[in-house]
Amino acid sequence: MIGRDSLTGLVLAGGLGRRMQGAAGHDGEVEKGLLVLNGLPLVDHAQRFLARHAGKILISANTHRDAYENYGTVVPDEPQLGDYSGPLAGVASALACSTTPWMVVMPVDVTGLPENLVPRLLEAVSDDGAHIAYARTRNSVHPLCMVLHRTSRQGLCEFLLAGERKVQLWQRQNGAAAVLFDDADHAFFNINTPQDLLQARGGLRG
Repeated sequence: MIGRDSLTGLVLAGGLGRRMQGAAGHDGEVEKGLLVLNGLPLVDHAQRFLARHAGKILISANTHRDAYENYGTVVPDEPQLGDYSGPLAGVASALACSTTPWMVVMPVDVTGLPENLVPRLLEAVSDDGAHIAYARTRNSVHPLCMVLHRTSRQGLCEFLLAGERKVQLWQRQNGAAAVLFDDADHAFFNINTPQDLLQARGGLRG
């Protein structure tokens, strides 16, 4: 059984958040992870979720580092991986800083994840079996909700340096296990736009 001391949590907050432009109360540049939902920044919700399972929390962030340091150790993308090279660059950079065998990853903009997400992903990986597991539902896949072993870093860096960015392609190439969360599409709702944020706040229905 993979315990808390063997697991680092990573919140992916390094994206540009372009689709959040125009969010209520934010006329200029928007840092998605710092937008407020139910009285707390999105990054706070993510940190609280992962802290129930992981002994240490890392935040993948390329801007607003001072603010994110309130929620975990901030890890910017490594320069050699390129500027804003996508979420996998954040994962690779965090793996370089991690001191535990395993890492659990979640995006900052998914706040309603199933309570059993981490235990079930951990059940699908092992030292001598699959080294990567990600969540899926009957209608979609959620590759950035995943667990992976730190030995994945070298191959991941090679993948990125070759110019590749697609998360699912890398996972397929490395024998990742897909873990089905039946009838849980709503739990993986992404807050990508101002309208999504309103819906998450209860301002929209449907």
